[in-house]
Amino acid sequence: MAEQDMNQEQDGSNRSDSSMPSFSSIPQTQPPSGSLLDAAINQLLRERPSQVDSNYTFEYRELRDINLVQHAPTECKSGDTLIIVNFPQGYKNCKWKAWSSKRFHAHSKNLLATGSKVFAHLFSPEEQARIRKRVGDSLPQKYVLDLTPSVEGDELAAQLIELSLPPGVRDWWTSKERLGIPQYLVSGHDDHCPLHTQVLIGCQKTDKYVEHQMGREEELPKIDLAHITIPESRIILDYCPIRHRANIIRLILAIQGHDLVLNSAPRVYTLTGIAHILDCTSIIRDSVYTWLMTESNTEFIDINAEAAFKMAWTLELANVTRAAFRILVVERAFDTLSIEPRAEEARYTIFGRPRVDLPDDLQTVVQYAALKLVERVQQTLGKLKSDQFYDLLEISEYQKLVRTGELILNACQKTDQPGHTEIKELSGLCMALLNKLLEYKTRIVHEAMATPLCNNLQRDYDRDRRCYIPETSWNPTSHIYSKFSDAQRLLTPNFWEELASYPYTYTRACYPDQFLGDAIDRFNTQMDKALHYLPATGRHFNLAEFRKQLNIALEDLWVIWTKPNLETPLTRTRHMLLALSEDEFQYLPLWAGGLDDGTGGVFEPTVPDADLGPIGPGPAYRTGETVATDCSSICQSDKTPSDVSTVTLTAGRSLAAVHSNAVPTTVNDGVSTNTMSTSSIVMVDEVNELDDESDDAFEFDDSDEISEEAWSQVEEP
Repeated sequence: MAEQDMNQEQDGSNRSDSSMPSFSSIPQTQPPSGSLLDAAINQLLRERPSQVDSNYTFEYRELRDINLVQHAPTECKSGDTLIIVNFPQGYKNCKWKAWSSKRFHAHSKNLLATGSKVFAHLFSPEEQARIRKRVGDSLPQKYVLDLTPSVEGDELAAQLIELSLPPGVRDWWTSKERLGIPQYLVSGHDDHCPLHTQVLIGCQKTDKYVEHQMGREEELPKIDLAHITIPESRIILDYCPIRHRANIIRLILAIQGHDLVLNSAPRVYTLTGIAHILDCTSIIRDSVYTWLMTESNTEFIDINAEAAFKMAWTLELANVTRAAFRILVVERAFDTLSIEPRAEEARYTIFGRPRVDLPDDLQTVVQYAALKLVERVQQTLGKLKSDQFYDLLEISEYQKLVRTGELILNACQKTDQPGHTEIKELSGLCMALLNKLLEYKTRIVHEAMATPLCNNLQRDYDRDRRCYIPETSWNPTSHIYSKFSDAQRLLTPNFWEELASYPYTYTRACYPDQFLGDAIDRFNTQMDKALHYLPATGRHFNLAEFRKQLNIALEDLWVIWTKPNLETPLTRTRHMLLALSEDEFQYLPLWAGGLDDGTGGVFEPTVPDADLGPIGPGPAYRTGETVATDCSSICQSDKTPSDVSTVTLTAGRSLAAVHSNAVPTTVNDGVSTNTMSTSSIVMVDEVNELDDESDDAFEFDDSDEISEEAWSQVEEP
């Protein structure tokens, strides 16, 4: 039987169409005789076609790969291991001939050098005895590996799940013409290819397609998805038994040092799954990473984030894993922060990107990180709207004014002191300025929330989203943005850019000089009159210094939230912020820069450490001060202050000095920011608040707590 199969393979190769060059006629690089590392390096160097070799065309690579897989039995005759891959009947290859079973040789030392537990098991004496008994032939080789996939049972079901192609992977061939991605990366044919000469490289367009006008050639996508008809030759199955088997052969040949041609997304996705099944992902890791990171093909990560995340996780590609993780976590956080659940949430993101299912373990990681991000966004929003705004931003000019208020208050309490009338009036002007500063804070946060997208941003965001949304399902970015909750707006660049612009844009109503100038002038003028009745000098409010400090603080926030150090170029996700903190990244494995060591500890709630331990015996037992697990900051999770001292300024208003054990921290991707100072002064409302006539003018939605109904829609990790 073995000889018959081998003869059939030889006959098949001899009957090859004369128009198709035989494998032996194509110049080839011999497998290296050194280590597997040498083989991997040589293979990686061959991944990209030479820019100066005109013979190394797309068609050349395609035919070379076809011949290598088809003629493996005749080209791979040396080695102590016989590899068997049986094919089902009725499938044609790119040479218009039926696929037939393959038997070829490999070196066991190369297979075992991958560290695969699967190969180690297959080479065990017990398994070798079973394989030889099942094959039934008297084979001279030292080892026999039957790598034919199962055709029934749980093993087949698991492999179907692992190898079934998502729609975005199947149709990525259209990116060559739509997005300008190199042909040699995405245009390759499927292994079941009975219409080889009819397979289109470009897109088949409907009669509604209109070519770009002059001067717009650089705009992408060049063709709308709604204007493409998928031809029969490009319709491939989610799972194909031929694709499965052919890529098993490619993987084994790659282990032996042969060239690995990655010319399509289906092949890359399938090879990744097979390498995972056979536990030898290291052999293709560099090649897949090269494919993902080559030129504009990085857009595969933006547009097919789930597929990229799964492949990168499988191959332990840290950069791609983190980049795709950013997209998936932020998209999920948008859903959780929605005012109302969306009907199509499971199928499309809030911006319309098609979703596909992730394996349960990966979905859990994304969900936990998204909930952590939601918590951070809500806490940041609460701090932006709170009276602690200036303290959290460490605006020292504001903190100086608060201390001046304390000084004035103490002087007011001495009714027999000379100049009491001037000091009392100064106290009222100080309180008016403090209120005006809080009113200004409320105004700029509200304005940043309410400002719509400018035309340039809307155009850019719409163009990016059109790369994966057809015009038949189109919803402009500005319309989506207009329905966001306040919390959702914190996940967009527009909010932070607007907020950071106010301290230096002197032509706008929110410029500090215009909004605060009169109140500051009145306070400083009265300070001149009452200054010699106070025990200290230099208490004037410096508007220029305040503006400078606010500008620096808001620009720091803008950088932290909008300028992450991305691991890979992400060009189609500019409409949302991807600046995850280490709190969100902690759910990734150690190899991806996370804290998950496989024990599941990162998914358990953390208990803060006790600083001083138990205090007091018996019924009076209580814990000491608690050490915060992270530091307080306007962009980090909030912690309860350990000490609060209150000083009354005037009737109905008090000053609270909040002490924190915070220290400088790195918020995200190495961007360092300072946390609140060890003694921050904040305003605390008491029962009898001073009336502020202008407060109502700038009130806005302050209810970003997630309702019970919304929380009920969030799937528990």
